[in-house]
Amino acid sequence: MPIIAVTAHAMTGDEDKSPEAGMNGHLTKSIDPDQLFATLQKWIQPSEKRAQAHQPQVTAERPDTEQTVSGEDELPENLPGFDFAEGLKRLQGNRRLYRKLLLDFIANYIQVAGDIGKALDKKDLKQAHSLVHNLKGLAGNLAATDLQATAVEIEKLVKGESKKAAFGEELNQKFAKLKNSLNQRLETVQALRVPGEDTVIEPSDQQIAPIPAELAKDIAKHIHGSAEMDDVTTLNSIAEELKDRSDSCIPITKRIVQLAEDFDFDGILKLAGELEIK
Repeated sequence: MPIIAVTAHAMTGDEDKSPEAGMNGHLTKSIDPDQLFATLQKWIQPSEKRAQAHQPQVTAERPDTEQTVSGEDELPENLPGFDFAEGLKRLQGNRRLYRKLLLDFIANYIQVAGDIGKALDKKDLKQAHSLVHNLKGLAGNLAATDLQATAVEIEKLVKGESKKAAFGEELNQKFAKLKNSLNQRLETVQALRVPGEDTVIEPSDQQIAPIPAELAKDIAKHIHGSAEMDDVTTLNSIAEELKDRSDSCIPITKRIVQLAEDFDFDGILKLAGELEIK
């Protein structure tokens, strides 16, 4: 059975390591749907009988993903710093989800530049790398190309480097560039906000407190692993299984499904952390 490596490791030489580890293919996040399907088609060859049985029917009409929308689906013609065509392609044309992810970007990443700066000041390479890595992944999903490229540059400096090499003038320049790009993207996305628009409510301690500690840790372990792999299908399966285990899991299952549908893997990792300390 072919095994494909789906990984955030996109540095020079990383792709060569996958075959050495027994992998048949290598895909880097953020996932390009066309690249994903092409890789799957290369390694998963259906039998002739199955291929004929699953031959898609050709219809005369096709859904128009470029149609004009309004309300919660509304997006401007363009947004500086974002490649709308690429972003919508990654999300299968889901304009509502793209807009929501952009608004979540404001809510969750407005302080990240300051957090990265503090980590660098403390010479905490591990924390700095974690923050930059998450920002890089989100920028890729949103098709914020310049921001993603700048994050990649900083990640190269803080990952696998000695402290002496990492904390220098080059890093200071790259961080200033990242901070400027991030602030510009955040300011641009502010135009999408509608006064009084509802926001997603995070689960409170009261919602997750009734879950037995052992069960909470088990849930945390499983959703953490799936979130690291950006595996929406498994996350939804976990939520379905939890519904049958305990009524106390119902609020958590709803939250997991919502986060998975929004591709908010950082939110799932945060939820896993909250469950682990119960």
